Amino acid sequence: MLLEIDIEVFDGGDHLPVIEILKLVARGRHDWLPTAPEAVRAEAFVAKLYAARVKAPDLKLWAQKAMVAAADRGGQAPTRSGGAQPVRVTQANVGPAADDLGKPAVLVVENKVGDGGFVRAVADALNDERVAHALRKRWLKFCHSGGTGQMADLAVDECVDFSVLVRVAMLIDSDRADATRPSPNDGKVRKALDGGVPHVHMLTWRMVENYVPFRVWERHFPYKTAKIKDLRNGIPQQRGYQHLKHHFVGKDGSMPAPLMPVGMTLTEQDFHELGPDVVAELRQVLAMIHKIL
Repeated sequence: MLLEIDIEVFDGGDHLPVIEILKLVARGRHDWLPTAPEAVRAEAFVAKLYAARVKAPDLKLWAQKAMVAAADRGGQAPTRSGGAQPVRVTQANVGPAADDLGKPAVLVVENKVGDGGFVRAVADALNDERVAHALRKRWLKFCHSGGTGQMADLAVDECVDFSVLVRVAMLIDSDRADATRPSPNDGKVRKALDGGVPHVHMLTWRMVENYVPFRVWERHFPYKTAKIKDLRNGIPQQRGYQHLKHHFVGKDGSMPAPLMPVGMTLTEQDFHELGPDVVAELRQVLAMIHKIL
């Protein structure tokens, strides 16, 4: 998360949460772009730690770099990339904020393996190193709901683990059979938002499987060339609402698991082949995840 830290926190009665937050920043888990006066104050705080024989080399190096970066900006306010809105850390909330920032962000999905693997593949294919890195470091975790039925309740429950910075999002299928119908999951989205879940993305198309590139289906079903050809030749606005489980394995069959083959490298073009708006929507999903990291 992008932070805005009041320098008064360095004068508070408890230095431990301040140290915890600065260590998270120094390790790249969260961002703080201090102004020149803020960088000077942070460097002085770290220097006092060393004077008290509290050695923190990662903080010392970060403070030095922060001083240089602030000087390079010539005293100007830092530029916030992508229009990200910072969250404010004050003397009043520094303790619970440190706790919240140290926990993994939570993305509630229907299936941890299937949907989680899909999000990983999308982050890699669209070169979103921040999300990919957060997944590797376990700074982002998937919460398995076992279907859409209890997703809203589970997402709301995940919010309880956070005090002041609720770092929870929900990714849910629309389950729509065509573009003209309302989603049967609209009520679940409203319930999640009303219950305090700050970020929810409902997929435009039917389900995650409709966003899986053709090359993945060719890997899973090399012997079903006619089925894959039908899929490729379909109009995106029709194919996007097709029930692909029924298309490939019938009502009683099971889809491949994991959905995204381990070790398979996908590109942005693979997702773009599905339709002109697919990559833009997937970037919206990644942008939502950025808000909770």
